[in-house]
Amino acid sequence: MTAVIGECNGVPLATLDPEADLDDLEPLRALIGDARVVGIGESAHNVPEYQQVRHRLVRLLVERMGFGAVTLESGFSEGLAVGRWVGGEGPDDSDVVERGLTYGFGRTTETRALLAWLREHNRRGGDVRFAGLDLPADLGSLLPALEGVADYLAGVDPAAGPMIEQLRTYAKSWASPYTMAAFAAYRAAPAAERDAQTLLLCELATRVDALRPLYARRGGAAGYATARHGLRLAVLLDQMLRAQLAAVGGSGAHASVNVRDQAMAETALHLLRDGRRMVVSAANTHLQRIPISLGGRFEVAVLGSHLAAELHDGYLSIAVTCRGGRTPTRRPAPDTERGVEVLTVDLDAPAPDSVEALLPASRITDVRPLRGAPDAPRRFRNLDSYVELPVADAFDLVAVVPELA
Repeated sequence: MTAVIGECNGVPLATLDPEADLDDLEPLRALIGDARVVGIGESAHNVPEYQQVRHRLVRLLVERMGFGAVTLESGFSEGLAVGRWVGGEGPDDSDVVERGLTYGFGRTTETRALLAWLREHNRRGGDVRFAGLDLPADLGSLLPALEGVADYLAGVDPAAGPMIEQLRTYAKSWASPYTMAAFAAYRAAPAAERDAQTLLLCELATRVDALRPLYARRGGAAGYATARHGLRLAVLLDQMLRAQLAAVGGSGAHASVNVRDQAMAETALHLLRDGRRMVVSAANTHLQRIPISLGGRFEVAVLGSHLAAELHDGYLSIAVTCRGGRTPTRRPAPDTERGVEVLTVDLDAPAPDSVEALLPASRITDVRPLRGAPDAPRRFRNLDSYVELPVADAFDLVAVVPELA
C-alpha cells in the first residue's frame, strides 16, 4: 500500500496560518478542477487546527478559483442575517455571527475570523455570499423558520396570518434550546397536536406554492424563494421529528430516514441556482460521497451522497482529520437538560487500517487512485472513534493535520 499511496498526488500543508501566502496550495487547483461544490470536512467540530485549514482552503477557492458562495452546517433561517452582514450590512463589531450560527459555531474565534474575512473581501470589491444549510434552532424549534415565513406573508398574504399563529402555538409547546430536550417534549405532546402541526404545515406549504403568481403581483417576487425554502425546512424538521419518533417506537422503515441531511442537500441545490460555485463546510460524516452503513443492516444517505448523486464529478469532498492529539467528543449525560456533555480527550494512535495511519501528515492527498485497492484505508476518525467504510470511495481528497493541541 505504501507504493500505491506514493503514486497519489498531494499538496503539502506548509502552514495553518490563515493569512499566509497561498502558493503552497496552488497545485490543489488542478485536483479540484471544475467542481461546482467543494465540501471541506472535519472529524470534530470547533477544532482550531481544522478551522485554520478550512480558512486557507476557502481563501484559495474564493481568491484563485472564483467560488462565490460559502455555506456552513448551520441553520438556514438564522444564517440569513449573517449573510447580510457578510454582504456589508451593519457594524464590523456586530454580534450577528454569534447569534446567527446554530450549534454554537459562532462562538469560535476561527469561524468569526473566516466570516470577517469574507466581509472584508466583499468590502474590497468581492462578491461572495454566505448561507447556512441546516434545519433551524439546533433541531429544537420551528420558530426561526416560521418567523421568516411570517414576515414575508404579512406583506403578500395577510389571510395566512391565523395559520402562522396556530403553528407558533404548536411549535412553542415543544421548543427548547437543546435538541434532545425538544425531542422529549415533542414526544410527550398529544398525538393529535403533533398530527395537527404536520397537517397545518402541509396546508401552508401548498398555499404558498399555489398563490405564487399572486404574491409576485403584490410585490413579493424577490423574497419568494427564500421564504418558500424556509417553510420547506420547517416542514422537513417536522418530518424529521416524526421519523425519529417512529424509529424510537421500533419502526425499521424509519430508521434510515435522515431528513436533516436531505434538508442540507436541498438547501445547497437551492442556492446553486444562481450559478455560483460553492464551498460547504460540515462534518466529514455529512460530506462523504457514499451513504453511512449502520451495522450492515441498512444505509443512511447523507448530504454528500445526495450531492454526489445530483452533481456527480461536480461535487468534490475533502475530509480533514488528524494523526493525534486531543479532540472534542461527546458522552451521554441523561440527567442534564442538554442530554450530552462535550469533553476533550486524548486520541489513541491511529488504527493500522485507518486513513490517518496510511497517509502522510501535513499534506492533502488525492485518494481517488486508491479506489478499489484491496488494502486501501477502511476507516477514518470521527470524534474519538472511527467510521468504518472504504475511505477512498467516501472522499476525493484527505487532509491530515499532524496533531491537535
